[in-house]
Amino acid sequence: MRTATHRIRLIASAALLATALSTGAAATAAPHAPAPAAVSAAAPAAAAQASWPTVKPGQRGVDVTTVQLLLTARGHATKADGVYGSGTAAKAKAFQKAQRLTADGIVGPRTWARLVTTLKAGAKGAAVTALQHQLTANGHTVKADGAFGPATTTKVKAFQKAHRLTADGIAGTRTWAALVRGGGSGGGGGKPGGGGKLSDAQAAAKLKAAGISRVSSGNCTDRNRKNCTSLQGIRVGTVNGVISLKKKSGCKVTVTGGTETGHAGGTYSHWNGYKVDISRTSCVTNYIQGHAKKHHKRRDGAWVWRVTSGGKTVVDYADERWANHWDITYY
Repeated sequence: MRTATHRIRLIASAALLATALSTGAAATAAPHAPAPAAVSAAAPAAAAQASWPTVKPGQRGVDVTTVQLLLTARGHATKADGVYGSGTAAKAKAFQKAQRLTADGIVGPRTWARLVTTLKAGAKGAAVTALQHQLTANGHTVKADGAFGPATTTKVKAFQKAHRLTADGIAGTRTWAALVRGGGSGGGGGKPGGGGKLSDAQAAAKLKAAGISRVSSGNCTDRNRKNCTSLQGIRVGTVNGVISLKKKSGCKVTVTGGTETGHAGGTYSHWNGYKVDISRTSCVTNYIQGHAKKHHKRRDGAWVWRVTSGGKTVVDYADERWANHWDITYY
């Protein structure tokens, strides 16, 4: 009896030991499994990184001012003069180092994602001022007073609605990304839905007020003559886009082609007010190529640099080098 009882106890002990070992093995393996929270957090971060422009030393314009103000808001006080000089580069490097990013002084997707902060009604400070500068540069003029009041809320909602974002008046990551890339316009910032058309005098006045000049080989504005540069019938969104391009790039912008005859036809044509030609300067070229993606080559040999928003094309920049101008289409 003792032998039988002893065997039964041995068998029971072995079973208990096996269960304990099995439980221990599972507990040991568990920490090596992917953490769901980490995976879900990485996904939106990766999505946000794909849509930011690059801002680096030597550049000028509202995007530089935005970087400077956001650096200040993040505790790295920087003079907001719109010029990316050695001082700004040093502050950007310090911020990147503190955030454990590559400290190269170049503000790319990862740095942008850490710089921007979600803002809503009631917020105050340098980050709000940066937001207000971006809204104005994108055609939604608002006083840059650093206070997120009713006027700023209204402008944020208008921008969001125009660019197919949730119009809640809260400037989160997606709204910031759309703003700094030109509202999905690669620095052009034309206001989608700006389908109303202007007279030549109206368009010329808006461009002149923004510091944009117009030239023509025939020194004329008659849209029925191909050697003229006419603005008759140009779309509001196209004019806003050109104005925003100048503000955001800090470049001199000169219109060399408008709605006059002599250009290719089609729905999105010069004649119908969707297109405009501007002088191909190094400043403009560098800005466009830094804020849009090289997309395809047209049949005439011009490379097209494209900006999309919500899966739709909103601006095409065609590099007509032989004519020394950029042929821009605002959809």
